[in-house]
Amino acid sequence: MRGKISLCIYGLVVLCFMSCSNYLDIKPYGKTIPKTAEEFSALMHNHLDEIDRGEDKVLLGNSSSLINLDAAYGDDFEVCLTSQSGRALQIYIGTWLNVASVSEYYWMPYQIIRDCNIVLNEMKESGTAEANEVRATAYAMRAVAYYQLLRLYCEMPQTGNLNNQQGVPLVMTFDMEERPLRSTMQETIDLIESDLNHSLSYHISDDLYRFTEDVVKGYLARLYFWTKQWEKVLPLVQELLAKYTLLEGEAYKKMMTTNYDLAGNQLLKAYRSMSSSMEITASKTHLQYRPVSRRFLDTFTEEEKISDIRYALWVDNKRIAIKTFFCGMRAAEFKLMEAECYYHIGKQELALRSVNELRSHRISDYKDLTMNNLPPIQDMEVIRTDAEGNALTPLMGLILRERRKELFLEGDRFFEQKRNGMPEYWTAYNGRKYVTKKYMYTLPIPAREIDLVDGLVQNPGYTELIEK
Repeated sequence: MRGKISLCIYGLVVLCFMSCSNYLDIKPYGKTIPKTAEEFSALMHNHLDEIDRGEDKVLLGNSSSLINLDAAYGDDFEVCLTSQSGRALQIYIGTWLNVASVSEYYWMPYQIIRDCNIVLNEMKESGTAEANEVRATAYAMRAVAYYQLLRLYCEMPQTGNLNNQQGVPLVMTFDMEERPLRSTMQETIDLIESDLNHSLSYHISDDLYRFTEDVVKGYLARLYFWTKQWEKVLPLVQELLAKYTLLEGEAYKKMMTTNYDLAGNQLLKAYRSMSSSMEITASKTHLQYRPVSRRFLDTFTEEEKISDIRYALWVDNKRIAIKTFFCGMRAAEFKLMEAECYYHIGKQELALRSVNELRSHRISDYKDLTMNNLPPIQDMEVIRTDAEGNALTPLMGLILRERRKELFLEGDRFFEQKRNGMPEYWTAYNGRKYVTKKYMYTLPIPAREIDLVDGLVQNPGYTELIEK
């Protein structure tokens, strides 16, 4: 456990704010609230412990959330070949939209935001090392919670139109009487950026709080990347890559097969307080009933299926995923971001150099690709446009292919599809055809919120209430 945290303190805080709609019902009504930084830290450590135990679904995610994102909502697995023992696996994104659990991904971030607001609004202690660490963590966690809401509940950002796009309701205060309407997307992005920069101003390095200065820089890069601010991404990822260098060979293999400890160039990771997990075991069991798709396997050439270290680490000869679950942040993501940013700002040769550098750390006896011998776009690839809405070129196709290979089963593919054109495609299961529509990449605001908050705008495509 993380330090001498009094569970009774946290219990007292939580009981102050329980209600049937507790994610925003945060007025104290005369109850006792914490006073010292140590007492306030209990609020943060509770959520950090959930990450370490693999119980968090919305900040880093866990294996249960990964198998839905990757094995059902993306196209890396073959739904139509699911065996009868895999009935617990969801079929496609539409399956999730029709069950009550989809609303949890709206409410759970706001529960985290609520606790962060309590710290940021009510903690008077300042200047001490503990107060700085708690406040920096609250800023970081609130930012990450809003970042996840942005990705799930907002449409893709349109450069130059952010003030006209819907963001999410912004809850900034501890004492609230009314539920806010949705902000603009620009206001949501500005808040996330501001919170991350506030966290960075404390220069936190204590890994006990997980959201260290380097991790927060990684999230700031992710925010800029999601919002297509390419030139802001580059200095951040290059700074991090200088510190967390790419690994290859046995060092890479050891990192990617380490279950619970932070290893290699990983900055952040779930399950760190675990020595075993029944939840991970159950997820692995479910995955064995749904084979990896031919579309994913074909991202590796026949030669790469032998020479690329990732192939044997990810999939066995029966097309069953065997990759060790990873929920977190690691250096390879930064290299892929670097390549794509170079591409979008028109520095094609530098983009190719970044991809070649990554591939050289994964493929034995590697020979750099050149602009003249780039592989063609795969026929079965569902993504056909890039993040700017332009038709894929061979170079952009290569960058996205390497991202797909490198971040397989890390909760990335669904968001890659959303980020790059929101392709519509179908899958078959038990004689029925299931179509992923463009609007489904953005989740519906829970029906209860639409009923409760007059004027709250629902996302396009959801003309009927999903659930009550």
